[in-house]
Amino acid sequence: MARKRKRASRTGRTRSRKAIVKSELARNRALGVLSRMRAEGKSMTAAIREVETSRQTVDRHVGSALIQEENGRYRATPSDRFRRDLHFLTPEGQISITTRSSRLASKVAEYWTAVDHYLKTGDATRLAPFVGKTIRAGKQTHPFITDPRTLTRIANAGEVSFEDLYAIST
Repeated sequence: MARKRKRASRTGRTRSRKAIVKSELARNRALGVLSRMRAEGKSMTAAIREVETSRQTVDRHVGSALIQEENGRYRATPSDRFRRDLHFLTPEGQISITTRSSRLASKVAEYWTAVDHYLKTGDATRLAPFVGKTIRAGKQTHPFITDPRTLTRIANAGEVSFEDLYAIST
């Protein structure tokens, strides 16, 4: 029987798949704190409480995107270059894309909100800003799917899931 492959960490030690997934989930929670601080103007403490993570996790994963003000409070920088593995919709279904732009990640999240709104209400007006637009992730360019019939077909096939924007990369 073949052994499970383990990925080498920066220190040269190998980590189990379970440890890698646990670390990715912690990182995604830290990115969630950063997102709430930017989008909703929440304090770091309130965002940490809402996401149910720790201050140490936030410092470890996204600390460089936080600036301490003179009054001791932290604020998020306007954007960052952290790697994010995101779910994206293609005519064939969901795929995972990797981006290093918080602004692109926000655009993808806005698109998913528009798709969710269309699938729940049948109102395609929120998809209008994405008509004819594409995103570039790595060396690949992906168009935003805005055709109502295509979106309905993909949703009926069970390919649309709104559980989490972030994909787990292993």
